[in-house]
Amino acid sequence: MRVPKYDISISHLDKWQHCLAYFTLSLSWLFAVYKENKKYLIVFACVVFGIIIEILQHTLTNYRTGDYFDVIANSLGVLIGLLVYNQVFKKNLLK
Repeated sequence: MRVPKYDISISHLDKWQHCLAYFTLSLSWLFAVYKENKKYLIVFACVVFGIIIEILQHTLTNYRTGDYFDVIANSLGVLIGLLVYNQVFKKNLLK
């Protein structure tokens, strides 16, 4: 008996993966530092890191391409990480 194969595709799955990766990056860095005056520096650094990685992919490799939508997905993940971080501290769960 053979198991049937289903062709399941998720639209723009790679963008969701970028968003999740940068959400994890920013949230872990924010919780590691958790100082109010460093929060926006961390967010800025994560967004700039995402931009630099895309530029390097485009310029230094011939098998990868830089994508503006990846930069947007990366930045969105960072902003969602910041929102989650702010909500946790707003509810005084970590203070």
